Amino acid sequence: MANVAPKGILEHIDIPSQSIIAAAAATGATGTMWVSDATGSATDFVAAVAAGKGLHYFGVMDAVDNSLLEFAGNWLQFTAQEGHCYIETMIQFEDASEHAFCFGFNDTVEDGNLTVDYATDTLTPTATAFCGFVYDGTDASDNNLVCYWVSAAVSGQTDATGKATSAGGGSEYVKMKGIAPTDAKWLYMRVELQDTGSGYYPIATFTATDHTGKSATKEFKTNLTRSTPLCWHLSIENRTATGGDVFLRNCNWAQTIPDM
Repeated sequence: MANVAPKGILEHIDIPSQSIIAAAAATGATGTMWVSDATGSATDFVAAVAAGKGLHYFGVMDAVDNSLLEFAGNWLQFTAQEGHCYIETMIQFEDASEHAFCFGFNDTVEDGNLTVDYATDTLTPTATAFCGFVYDGTDASDNNLVCYWVSAAVSGQTDATGKATSAGGGSEYVKMKGIAPTDAKWLYMRVELQDTGSGYYPIATFTATDHTGKSATKEFKTNLTRSTPLCWHLSIENRTATGGDVFLRNCNWAQTIPDM
């Protein structure tokens, strides 16, 4: 298990003015922190400053249906077996209802797809291993965030209206009712993984807070493989031929330093 004392955790507080963004995965490249990959007429994220937003990352979803934009950590640096880790961000959309997005731990830096498709109430992964939030402002039955995880292409729950095993051993709905992005407002999201020891699956904690201060937290037992390498990952895809600006802040992460 990990040493979780203050000196036993590595915490990265991101600074857009210093972080280098690459157009393609460059694991091992000195200084490269993030990868932004635009497919189908999206525009890569860059560091920017705007009134009311401060220093942030700025990307554009152009007016093309199924346009895809990814923003990911350049390193497959997380494994649940090392103890505890988290990733977080604040995201803001010009027109949230026109997009779908997935934010969480992913097993590929540049996935080339929206990580999870969410149509009506069905969740279908394109990723082999992922744990995070899923949202679709057009194709889903409603616009609430959903907690989702998949390992070895096996979903923890494929029904957005269904339940999964909670950390306490009961069951909990995977949908976060009443928590969703609002146009031109910040949405905070955080995903944590906690190891529970050899032979057991990690626990995932999902926290989201909207611009009104409404917050929700859910904890689930996942089916993630403890040793699977993962990265900080965001994928966004247009659901109509309407584009819009996307803003990111607080792209932070932490991981414990294990006692080996």
